[in-house]
Amino acid sequence: MSTSSTNFAIADLPRLGEITPVINLPSDALAQVKAEARYLPLKESEHLGTHASAGEVLIFCVAGKLDAKVHEHHYVLEPNQLLHVPAGCPFRLEAKFDSAVLVTSLTAKTGPNSDNTLRSSTPAHRDNEVQEALEETFPASDPPSYNSTIT
Repeated sequence: MSTSSTNFAIADLPRLGEITPVINLPSDALAQVKAEARYLPLKESEHLGTHASAGEVLIFCVAGKLDAKVHEHHYVLEPNQLLHVPAGCPFRLEAKFDSAVLVTSLTAKTGPNSDNTLRSSTPAHRDNEVQEALEETFPASDPPSYNSTIT
């Protein structure tokens, strides 16, 4: 099985089995999150043992066929299918055929400069006229008056 009409050998996939680079875009939220991705080959009947991640996990079937068990629910993943596993939820993968899978996890960073929580929102930019109008305290039925300064 493959992700396109062209057949290929899973062993020929580039950088298979290596850690996949994750490019972090500048953002307050991403500064608080650690992203890891692994591009893994699985032989027929091979499995990744049951475990739970501290963060969100995305499992993408690149090639082959996977049986996924997520907290007592079974799913079958075929090429180009994605499965989301919530943080803390136990999961297990087993290859039904020779397969390739991309497993990505997002966890909150911990450390001396981190409060271990994501910011709930970004500060409003005062140069945004719509946002500024929404923050005004007058009711919509009573717009502010205009005082001319012509003398």
